[in-house]
Amino acid sequence: MLSYRSLFLILQLNRFYLGVFLLSLIPLVLVGTFPEYFYREYGIGYFLVFHNVTEIFSVIVSFSIFGLGYYSYTQSKNAHTLFLGIGFLVVGIIDFMHTLSYTGMPDFITPNSGNKSSQFWVFSRVTTALVLFIAIYIKPNECYGWAKANLLLFLAMVLVGIVFLLVIYLNHWIPKTYEQGKGLTPFKKNAEYVIITLLFISMILYRKAGFYTSKKQLQYYLSAFIVCIFSELVFAVYTSVFDVYNVLGHIYKIGAFYLIYKAVFISAINDPYEKLIHSNQLLSREIEENKTYAEMIKKSLREKENLIGEIFHRTKNSLQLVRSILMIQASEFPENKNIQSIVEDTSIKIQTMSLVHDHLYANKDLSEIKVSEYLRSLADMIQQSYPPEGKKIEVTLQVGDGTLLLDTAVPLGLIFTELLSNSFKYAFPNSDIGSVFVQFSIEENVCHFEYSDNGVGLPNEFNSKQQKKLGLSLAKIIAEKQMGGTLSMEGTQGFQLKLDFPSNLYKRRV
Repeated sequence: MLSYRSLFLILQLNRFYLGVFLLSLIPLVLVGTFPEYFYREYGIGYFLVFHNVTEIFSVIVSFSIFGLGYYSYTQSKNAHTLFLGIGFLVVGIIDFMHTLSYTGMPDFITPNSGNKSSQFWVFSRVTTALVLFIAIYIKPNECYGWAKANLLLFLAMVLVGIVFLLVIYLNHWIPKTYEQGKGLTPFKKNAEYVIITLLFISMILYRKAGFYTSKKQLQYYLSAFIVCIFSELVFAVYTSVFDVYNVLGHIYKIGAFYLIYKAVFISAINDPYEKLIHSNQLLSREIEENKTYAEMIKKSLREKENLIGEIFHRTKNSLQLVRSILMIQASEFPENKNIQSIVEDTSIKIQTMSLVHDHLYANKDLSEIKVSEYLRSLADMIQQSYPPEGKKIEVTLQVGDGTLLLDTAVPLGLIFTELLSNSFKYAFPNSDIGSVFVQFSIEENVCHFEYSDNGVGLPNEFNSKQQKKLGLSLAKIIAEKQMGGTLSMEGTQGFQLKLDFPSNLYKRRV
């Protein structure tokens, strides 16, 4: 047996449903215990106003449940609320026909009577109980082949048409539910008891179902069953269609329908919107976090850019320092032309490497530079280093908008400065006018570099492999070993050099 503590705990956990039960029970107890104070029959005029108001309200609620389930299905794909919505559309239409058939209302096609309105009532209540019972086995998050909104709507209209024909034109096929002067028939009372039993079973099954989205939704459904049971119980015992029991039954019905509407609203509208709001809140939080992270990343990037810029600046200064030291050392041997030439060539190479860092930092790209700007700056540097006294040497650059990585740009710059400095120093000994033509292009992953001048060309006995000095031999080594390219030279009519090398030999470092 249950102890008092266990019983108290059960009541504590189910206090909400206990409250609904007591609120529904108290009016019946008062009417049954003190009939001289509470039981009465109302005049037809007053009762009709009340009846029409309550029934129209329940019809509106039924149609609202239909609207929620039917029109939210395209987005929610919730077959449970769709089925409930279609079912309550049938209930709402039958309830409307019940209202029009009530005694005292203008005749609804055929003469109105207590039996006619009660028959519509029984069909409506049976439909309500069956819809709620069947809906237990329709899971909200599962797909069903039959769950097609328009198909179910068509079947609902067919069912409404059948009920209409049976009550209006084939009334003799249906057992009587109310007899004037006698009250409810045994069929009507038994039908109400069957409905009550079905509702009670449904309430137990709903209590055990686990597909509800929230505790509040389950509370609405179970409370609706409790109130529905009391409503059917009242309509099983009344003797007059205008008495207080009829009033209580309709009040219970309004309460039950409202609770079902709230449950469907939670499933079809409230829960999806709460999920959407929750998702928006999470998204907003993520956006704020991303903004914070973005600021941190920007700050880190700025720090790294400043650091790399400082590295470039110090590298350039270090190279210039080396160049200055070499120049100082060379100044101690002003008569030694060989030392002066070596220092001068080395200085040009140091400046070539130094210019790369200027372009990288200026372009805000720490991996690659524009070939056109780099070669033009190198050409200007050579012209300033070897000013042609009394000569006019024109340098023409035909370079596209291609870019090269640092690992490829520096070797190309060294080759270019070597060639251009040679042209300025040796190509035009007996000529006042000279021209140098440079072309660079990139096709797919292959770079094409061509250099030519119209000077004296190479000596007949020239062999780059046998050269002991740096210069063209160094250019060939750089082209083949460091750049992975092929180099060819021609010096019979002026000087021509062609260099083809891959642009994807190295990968980006930054």
